[in-house]
Amino acid sequence: YTDWMTENNAWNLQMAIPRGTTLLSTILSSDKMNITALTGDHIAHLLLISLANIHMDLQLKYSLSAFILTALLPVPKFDKKKQMKGVLENHLIHQCLDIVLKPLKQIA
Repeated sequence: YTDWMTENNAWNLQMAIPRGTTLLSTILSSDKMNITALTGDHIAHLLLISLANIHMDLQLKYSLSAFILTALLPVPKFDKKKQMKGVLENHLIHQCLDIVLKPLKQIA
């Protein structure tokens, strides 16, 4: 991990994109949560998104809604060996992320 928006890096990136556009970075966050209301006893990964230029003190205040719920990613139950189960779960999560984040990838 590096601070890619430090020194002149941000200015260099901004100068490389077309005039009239602005460079914005995003933060994705995910957490596993029990979803019991209306769904029975299911678990999902909440995928949240925020802009990186919002100060961390503000992002951490839940009441300010700096993070927006983007998707609920499934947490499946596989009846496979423990090692294979992890591979299948990771593959499914990454496939879901590819679908959900496709619009961001297209404009990036």
